[in-house]
Amino acid sequence: MLMGKRSFGMPFLRFDLIKMVGASLCLTAWLLLKVPSGAAELNRESRLTQLPGLPEAEQPVRGGAFARGLSALQVRDYSEALVQFEGAAAGARIESTPHCWLSAQFQTCHVLNLLGRRADAIRRARAVVADCEEVLGAEDPITSDALHHLATLLKHNGSLAEAEPVYARNLAGLVDKHGADSLFAARARTRLANLLMLVGRMDEAEDHHRKALAAAQTSLGDEHADNCFFLTHLAYCLHIIGRKKTEAGSLMGKAYGMLQQDHQLDASSLGSILRRQAEFFRDTRQLEKARLAGRQCLTRLAAMDEAHRDRFFYYDKVRELYQSILEADGLKPGQIKIHLAEVENGAREER
Repeated sequence: MLMGKRSFGMPFLRFDLIKMVGASLCLTAWLLLKVPSGAAELNRESRLTQLPGLPEAEQPVRGGAFARGLSALQVRDYSEALVQFEGAAAGARIESTPHCWLSAQFQTCHVLNLLGRRADAIRRARAVVADCEEVLGAEDPITSDALHHLATLLKHNGSLAEAEPVYARNLAGLVDKHGADSLFAARARTRLANLLMLVGRMDEAEDHHRKALAAAQTSLGDEHADNCFFLTHLAYCLHIIGRKKTEAGSLMGKAYGMLQQDHQLDASSLGSILRRQAEFFRDTRQLEKARLAGRQCLTRLAAMDEAHRDRFFYYDKVRELYQSILEADGLKPGQIKIHLAEVENGAREER
C-alpha cells in the first residue's frame, strides 16, 4: 500500500548519486571553514533545488510547508517540523513529483530520529523503499536513493545484519543500470565494504574496496581528485586488517596529498575522508597529520546547525576521535578541554 502523502527527509542524500555532475566545493574553502551550514544552509534548502538532468518543469520546488519545516528545525522545534514535513508531502505525489515526495519523506525520517523515534524512522524508510519499487521500479534513481537511505539508518541504529542486504541490493541495481565500472556503483560498493568491515568480514571488504577504486579510476582517470575518497577507504581497510602496511601507507599518502592540494573534492565525501585519515594517522603515530585531519573534521561538523543530519550521526564520534588524537599527542585533560572549546566556538561563529 502506498504511503502517498506522507514524508520524511534529508535532501542531502539525493545528491549522493548525482554528485559527480553537481557543483563541487573547493577544498580550500572547506579548510577556511566557508561551509554552508546553519541558517544559511536551511535558507538555501527552502529555495529551488536544481537537480542536474531534470527539465525545469520537474525540478522540486521547496516552499510552503517544507520551508516551514526547515525553519522549525533551525529553532529545534522538532514536533512542529514533523507536522510541517508531513504536510509538505501532502502536496507531492510519487508518481508525478517523486523528488519532492522523497525529500519530504527523508526529512520526516530525520526528524523522527531527532525525536528519538529511530524505530519509527526505519519503519517509514522501509515503506518508502516499497513504494518506490512498486511505483517507480527497482532501477529508478529515486529507488536507489531510498535504498541508500534505509541502509544508512539501519547501520547507524546498529542493525548491521539488516543493513547488509539493503546495501547489496542497491549495489546490484546500480551495476545493472550503469555498469560495474560506473562511479555510481563504485560509491555503493564502498558503502557496502565499510559495512562488511564493521561485521569483521575483512577479506570481502578489501575486495570490494579494490574494485571500487579500480572502477573510479576507470571512470575518472587515475589522478582525479575524487579518487581521494576511494584511496582513503582502501588504505584504511588494509590498515585495519593489519597486512600490506607498505601499500596502506602509500595509498593513504597519495590520498592525503590530494586532500592538501587545491583540488575540487566532492563535499559529501569529505567528512568520511577526514575521519578515516585522522584515524589512520593517529594509529600510525603521524600525529601532526592526524591533528590536522581531526580538527578539520570536527570544525566542519561544529559549523553545522545542531539539527543537520551529518552532525546528528557523527558529531560525538568525531569529537571523541579528535580528543584521542590530542591525548596521543601528549596534551593534558585541561589543555584538551580548552582546545576543544576554542575549535567548536570558532566554528560556530562562522555559521
